[in-house]
Amino acid sequence: MNKNNRKEQLYHEAFKLFLSKPFEAVSITDIEDASGMTRGAITYYAKDKMGLFYSVVKHYFVDTQNLKHKIAKTEFGSLKEFIDAYVNGCQETMARFGDVDKSVQNASRAYIALILQICKYFPDLHAQYLENRNQEIIMWIGVLQKAIENNEIKSDIDIMNTARNFMNIFYGQSYLDSLSIGLNTVELRMQLVNLYKLLRV
Repeated sequence: MNKNNRKEQLYHEAFKLFLSKPFEAVSITDIEDASGMTRGAITYYAKDKMGLFYSVVKHYFVDTQNLKHKIAKTEFGSLKEFIDAYVNGCQETMARFGDVDKSVQNASRAYIALILQICKYFPDLHAQYLENRNQEIIMWIGVLQKAIENNEIKSDIDIMNTARNFMNIFYGQSYLDSLSIGLNTVELRMQLVNLYKLLRV
């Protein structure tokens, strides 16, 4: 196995552990057992458990949560088309959590738990996460402006607040569903489309 594959294996197995347990509850021995790597091999890729945690959550969580990775397209013919792409991106993100660890029953809960741990341990990663959210609202604003120009939605809306409303539907739905079985993307799509219908010309 080459070095890149070993690193991916280590990150993959460590991420599964960090998804299923808080940082404090994961030991280096757990990581050794899960990855099949010795402590010396692990420290080749990260000097300690905290360093590994940092690299893993940055790789799987912060970097991949950038909306550019969630939504491949940059141009959309309509606001409705963007909403569909947005929900599909959310579905794929939740599926990725499940693909990493089949034991994750509630991807939304794991997602929120990781956000809280990032806030606690890594202010710089939290800042990157927040920057991703800023980029997301900028994207919503751009799509809404284009929808107004195309006479798809009403022109007298407050674009900034409307963009926040769309995002808040996602974050609110994610939080509520994290208390039960995980993000219900059917319900999410319905709520976003309902707001869209209220804005239609």
